Amino acid sequence: MNNPKRMWGFTLIELLIVVAIIGILAAIAVPNFLNAQVRAKVANAYGDMQALSTALEMYQLDNNHYPYWIKSDGTNVNPLTARFYPLTTPIAYIASVPQDPFIYGPPGMRIDDTQNVAYITYDYVESRGTIRVAGVTILPPSRRCAEWRLSSAGPDGTNTYGNVWSYDASNGLRSFGDIVRVGPRISFPCDDSLVGK
Repeated sequence: MNNPKRMWGFTLIELLIVVAIIGILAAIAVPNFLNAQVRAKVANAYGDMQALSTALEMYQLDNNHYPYWIKSDGTNVNPLTARFYPLTTPIAYIASVPQDPFIYGPPGMRIDDTQNVAYITYDYVESRGTIRVAGVTILPPSRRCAEWRLSSAGPDGTNTYGNVWSYDASNGLRSFGDIVRVGPRISFPCDDSLVGK
């Protein structure tokens, strides 16, 4: 005969098993969520650089040169976003100048105020003729191979302007290095691995 006063519930072992399963799922889900944010920023940077490279090439076709990064008085065009302004007006090769997604942390907060929010760009054909010391070009060989170079800070949040190494997700999503995209070859002997596609 059933006892109507008997209470049904979970045992302590059953509760501990449920808590352990929830803990295991959380341990798997949280890192994947954080890595998803890094993967999204990497994809965003690659997409922005593709759009900028297309805009740079269209601008060059129309004007027979890339947007200048050195003024006529020899000073650099700053802020760095200004180097892309010719791509937006009077002809819109690109709708607006994108910002590097790795410069910002939580919404509205800069990770490092010394880093510029723009992607970094240089026209190396122009620089070969202007950056000289005692008549010798001081650009390293890697900078003489491509028409231009775009550089993003990458997941480490520090833009080394493409001088150190390039970011590679196979080294880990949060590995060091800049995300770099370079333009077509210039007529200067150089290593094919340093030339963009």
